[in-house]
Amino acid sequence: PPPPRPLLPRRRFEIAVHVADVGHFIKAGTPLDAEVAARGTSTYLVDRRVDMVPSLLSEDLCSLRAGVDRLAFTVRFEMDDRANLLSHSFAKSVIRSDAALTYGEAQERIDDEMLDDKITTSLRILDKLAAQLRMKRRAAGALDLSTPEIKFRLDDESRLPVELNLYQPHRTNSLIEEFMLLANITVGRAVEAAFPRSAMLRHHPPPAKTSFVELRRLLKAHKLEIDVSSPRALQNSLAKCEKPDKPDFGMLVRTMAVRSMKSAGYFPAGKVPKEEYSHFGLAIPLYTHFTSPIRR
Repeated sequence: PPPPRPLLPRRRFEIAVHVADVGHFIKAGTPLDAEVAARGTSTYLVDRRVDMVPSLLSEDLCSLRAGVDRLAFTVRFEMDDRANLLSHSFAKSVIRSDAALTYGEAQERIDDEMLDDKITTSLRILDKLAAQLRMKRRAAGALDLSTPEIKFRLDDESRLPVELNLYQPHRTNSLIEEFMLLANITVGRAVEAAFPRSAMLRHHPPPAKTSFVELRRLLKAHKLEIDVSSPRALQNSLAKCEKPDKPDFGMLVRTMAVRSMKSAGYFPAGKVPKEEYSHFGLAIPLYTHFTSPIRR
């Protein structure tokens, strides 16, 4: 028989997640540090946003703009074309973005078959890798608990709502989400290994047995059940609650499930037992918030 054909080498890609270096501008123990700590997060209202950090930082110095040098923390990943993580590294960096695109603009580039420039080609590669990362997370039991985002239009004078619309996310929203999750998971593991008694992590407790009593009662009337013994079991239960003739039914059940669960929270490593480090919704043992430092 002829000798077996050699396997073609898989393509390798370098992906970097750059996060603004807010700590360069906010020094520990300063009045600005105290004010940011007191606020803790940016607050989004119907018609305005109350920033955690001054607008000079959130809208300029810590905004990664196209063609402008910016200070950042970078997580670099090396992946093959099946989204297998081959290596990663961390660095403080100075970056200059090639383009600043909205989700819609990025999606239009991906979908436009006439475009084949460097930025568009990179976006398509990221899109394919993100789809494989998402598939792997779902296979591992991660929950999809996204609920519709409502946008209000207010009257210019009375500031009362006069119209509401559902925000329609693009596939690029999911693209960004997957790499943000990967960065947060990777950084979480690194900081816990380096600071096992003080790393700031984020966990999501499993649901209490009594949390879903009302939802179970309502689903029983539709001859449906919900299993919260694991993230995978809950995801499978929610999938069975989808009704093609009633598209809002599954959304309602998913919304009620989210409201029945415990909230995720922050904790310092070493202050709780290891078995409580896990994030139920993401179905992972360790997680932190490395991304969006100007918002939280």
